[in-house]
Amino acid sequence: MPRHIAVFGKMGQVYAPLLAEALATLDDEWQLHIWACTDDVAPRDAAIALCEVAIISPDFVLTAGNFGALMGAPHLKMMVQPWVGVDWIDPTFLPQGLLVCNAGGHGAPMAEYALGAILEHVLELRAQNGDMQRGDWSRSGRNAAPAVRHGDVAQKKLALIGYGEIAQEIAKRARAFDMQVSAIARRKRDTTPPELAWIGTQSDLLKLLRDSDFIVITCDLNEETQGMINADAFAAMKRHAYIVNVARGEIIDEDALFDALKTKRIGGAALDTWYRYPSDVAAAEPDPDRGGAFQGSRHDFLSLDNVLLTPHSAAHTNGADEGRYRSIATSLRQYGEGAPMTRHVITGTGGNPDGFKMP
Repeated sequence: MPRHIAVFGKMGQVYAPLLAEALATLDDEWQLHIWACTDDVAPRDAAIALCEVAIISPDFVLTAGNFGALMGAPHLKMMVQPWVGVDWIDPTFLPQGLLVCNAGGHGAPMAEYALGAILEHVLELRAQNGDMQRGDWSRSGRNAAPAVRHGDVAQKKLALIGYGEIAQEIAKRARAFDMQVSAIARRKRDTTPPELAWIGTQSDLLKLLRDSDFIVITCDLNEETQGMINADAFAAMKRHAYIVNVARGEIIDEDALFDALKTKRIGGAALDTWYRYPSDVAAAEPDPDRGGAFQGSRHDFLSLDNVLLTPHSAAHTNGADEGRYRSIATSLRQYGEGAPMTRHVITGTGGNPDGFKMP
């Protein structure tokens, strides 16, 4: 008898051949059922009725009714998502015993984003381009005035908040730029990774911030990390410190962040993750607080001149997509072989039909 996997979403449809290739190496016969989130829900319901494993996608989760329907799947034992964060899931909403796996494979693009944001800030490329557009050549190397020089990153100190696969890719690239890299992680490490000057835990946060020129946040959002970058943390930072958030908006206290940027308590920030999102990213509604362009916060970040704003796109690349589905393929092989699940992050406990919140 074949075993069944449901692949939901347009991205899943694209990478279904990669998943099929992985399943072909297993002893059991597996059948893929693909639904690309069309208006016809009959194929969705047919896949849900059969599937032992479900691979979801953003377009599947963000469409009303899909996730609730999946939670009623009679044979479902494992669900896999093509991203890392599971802060959107309450285990009590999931059927008891349901295994949830996340996916990696996007560390390199996110590292490129983080280093790119830092380099853009230091080199002041947008500002220099604006000067040239106005015919202003005053920052030329032929001008000896000290004020016209831009910065550099060699020998500067980079702090990583969290030291998972994304942070490790950042550290590797930062070392290539001759930066000094340190980090804090959830658990204490017995040895210091070779890319790092030192690594501590959350209790070392203020020490890390005081010593760093750049800070990149890559950790999970959970009870311990929510709001951990607060007013006290900003007070500990250097006046020129530059912070990059590719994790979750709520790790940084919203009010403290805006105040630190508005008052120039720190040098600036690159923000890719937010406190709220439009209901339709393809045609965002007007901002609910002030009209005009939708903003990812109740504060007016668009009014600031020391922040780089992007719409949660750091890992939105073709390379990241393929990497994530290769990671999912590994999880499928491990599940099919009965091997330990290296990307298993949550097990459902059941009992709370109101526990789901849209990511």
